[in-house]
Amino acid sequence: MELYQIRYFLAVAETLNFTRASERSFVSQPALTKAIQRLEETIGGRLFDRTKNSVQLTSLGNAMLPNFRQIYESANHARDQARLLTRERKEAVRVGVMCTIDFHQVLPGFVRTQEGRTEIALSFHEGNLEALTDALDQGDVDVGILCSPYEMPRRFRTLPLFREDYVVAVGEDHRFGGRSNIAIAELDRERYCERTMCEFSTYIERLLRARGIGLEVVQSSAREDWIQALVRSNFGVAFMPISIARAAGLRFVHTEDVPIVREVVVILQAERPVSDAQQAVIDSLLAHDWSPMAG
Repeated sequence: MELYQIRYFLAVAETLNFTRASERSFVSQPALTKAIQRLEETIGGRLFDRTKNSVQLTSLGNAMLPNFRQIYESANHARDQARLLTRERKEAVRVGVMCTIDFHQVLPGFVRTQEGRTEIALSFHEGNLEALTDALDQGDVDVGILCSPYEMPRRFRTLPLFREDYVVAVGEDHRFGGRSNIAIAELDRERYCERTMCEFSTYIERLLRARGIGLEVVQSSAREDWIQALVRSNFGVAFMPISIARAAGLRFVHTEDVPIVREVVVILQAERPVSDAQQAVIDSLLAHDWSPMAG
């Protein structure tokens, strides 16, 4: 259960309208709906009854409403107290790294911040796209490293780091083994291991559906290492960024006729001032040679 999911739930509970709740929360409606679904999975039941013309809290939703309000208010109070206590301490730059980006491969981009007399205290945080953008909005993260298949909202400023292909990772004995490229239609009815935290999952699903291609989802997991193990053991294939497939030592093929590419960016809250320490972190990231990631 994530705090941003509770915030989205409270917005829907107050407006009884998913569109208005998404506008109030500064997030897209699909992202808000997905967050509510994940919260319902965690709780173990539906929180809203949603029809074409109305949205109503279920009995479970009504029961959980005061609890969620208390959790959210307590978390905000604790955060405000923490900020007061740490105001006079040395500034730490809080960096959010999306969980689908290989941390080992982005860490060298911070090396310059640890050199000489200008060493900067870094605090790293992991999360999915929704959690990190919410953390940026709430001021819990200063700088984010993430990517999205969709255009970022205007309230954020983005600086590109590198672009990389999405590939289809396969096991050693898979029929695609030994090939470098496939036509995307060859994936029809393929056994598939779903990376549930992947920011491109819905985008890829819609892309395949538009072409009449259906995957047989046989395994789902939020853990990258589990998906990699499943692919390696020939349970199924998986779409993933090429950097992750390489780091895991997996075989992979490109979809030559329908390339899927993601752009990894540094992201900031556009209206929030950037401190000298935060700018030093950004400069270090922008100066790093990211070409091995894209190659």
